Amino acid sequence: MSSTLTTNKVEGFVSHIAENNLAVWNELKSIRQSGLKAIKSLKFPTTRDEYWKYSRTTKITKNHYHFSQLDSIKGDLSKVKIEGLDTYEIVMVNGFFNAELSSLPKNDIIEIKSFEECTTEELTSYFSQNLDTITNFFSALNTAYFSEGIMIVAKGVCDKPVHVIHYSEGNNVISQPRNLFITEKNAELSIIKSSINQNTENFFYNSVNEFFIGENSHMNYYVIQNYEEGMNVISTNVATQEKNSNFSAYNYTLKGDWIRNNTNIFVKGENCESNLYGAYQPKGKQHIDNHTIMDHIMPNCESNEHYKGTVDDKATGVFNGKVFVRKDAQKINAFQSNNNILLSDDATMNSKPELEIYADDVKCSHGSTSGQLDEEAVFYLQSRGLSKESATALLIGAFLGEVVEKIKLPELKDKVLEMYGME
Repeated sequence: MSSTLTTNKVEGFVSHIAENNLAVWNELKSIRQSGLKAIKSLKFPTTRDEYWKYSRTTKITKNHYHFSQLDSIKGDLSKVKIEGLDTYEIVMVNGFFNAELSSLPKNDIIEIKSFEECTTEELTSYFSQNLDTITNFFSALNTAYFSEGIMIVAKGVCDKPVHVIHYSEGNNVISQPRNLFITEKNAELSIIKSSINQNTENFFYNSVNEFFIGENSHMNYYVIQNYEEGMNVISTNVATQEKNSNFSAYNYTLKGDWIRNNTNIFVKGENCESNLYGAYQPKGKQHIDNHTIMDHIMPNCESNEHYKGTVDDKATGVFNGKVFVRKDAQKINAFQSNNNILLSDDATMNSKPELEIYADDVKCSHGSTSGQLDEEAVFYLQSRGLSKESATALLIGAFLGEVVEKIKLPELKDKVLEMYGME
């Protein structure tokens, strides 16, 4: 009986989104239908599924949502601006592209346009390459009912980063942006994604970002998650690398009610480098879950993955990272590490790094540590004149600083250090 109730609840959740869907681009019907088909065949994730074991999705499905396009916003976007860093800016409001608030390039090196400006052929060609984006329920939901999207194509070495700002506002609103980030052969691109929300309650943000890193190209993707109350977030990132390419993803989560980050990288060419770095600080009753997949399909590649977090009060942290090394992927160097500090007796951290190796000529390692703050170190700093709070903050800053220091843009690094209280 409980299964029937669950099924009915999920069907009601999906049908309500369908009824309130604002999508009007009939030419993308085939893409949306692939998502609809997947939704019908996929099992809704619950804590009985290993992949969702520590993240209760009932927090999301208990609400009915509607799409909301806003003519004006109440929030101050300057809060997420990066002092001293010149960027192109793309502003998405509740999942819809806002041209008036955006600042787009006017050159032939980089092309930025909304899905509405794209041809059916170019969108379909990219969507069909990443079938992984319809293998879990929530990414399939995005495929079927994405609110709007943008395509960024770097055709050479971009002169400055692209800053994508996602603004959220409203109660019981669903936001489902869908974005394509592409570097063509020999190109270089840095993307910064910032999020800001105001006056939100029971807001569901369900995004899918797809990355296509061309031959001998470089892409850096920086994400800063610093949500006020009222946000439930699922962010799915799927990247495909061609030969001799470099892709680095950085995720810095300061706060958010309920956050699930999925990052999957498929290395389809030789001589590639892939890097995943992350830091998180859940407090109160916040829940932050980072799931990663690093899939080595071709030989002679290297990947590095390092996530660090502090968990306080009654908060929950999750890290599940899996590295695949396929049969033909010889000469792989793959390293994965997750380190955590529990700052209270009620804090919970669930960590599960995994390796699945089918090749025999590889160098792979993984590890996980979870413990408490070193009281002797705190006492030592107090003996040098620091208060206990300052000593604790200094040690936490040194702990998380290792992955923050990986940021390649000095101005962005300074901003993130400041947000973590490590300036």
